[in-house]
Amino acid sequence: MTSLNKYINVVSKNQLTWYMEQNTTTKEEKEYYASEDYQLHLNYLIENWVSIIEHEFNDDIKYDGNFEYINKLFQDGFYWPKFKHEWLDDIFVHHILVTNICLK
Repeated sequence: MTSLNKYINVVSKNQLTWYMEQNTTTKEEKEYYASEDYQLHLNYLIENWVSIIEHEFNDDIKYDGNFEYINKLFQDGFYWPKFKHEWLDDIFVHHILVTNICLK
């Protein structure tokens, strides 16, 4: 059974990879993965998604900040968060300064 954290990590990495494959040349892609930007962008996607999930639960229920509760809902099939592709646009199209985001 996959944990929500693992799901978020895998989906974020796959979405970033697919974006690069579709929008860059092979040379640009290799340079990108060798740069600091790749890990920074991946962390941004993961942290942004986790933050939005937690915010979603704070608004909908009296969530106490324990991510394990959300993880249990995910593992039991009651909650399935969707990746938002506009986060990739924020990074590559709108050039949001991800360096200002507080990463764990």
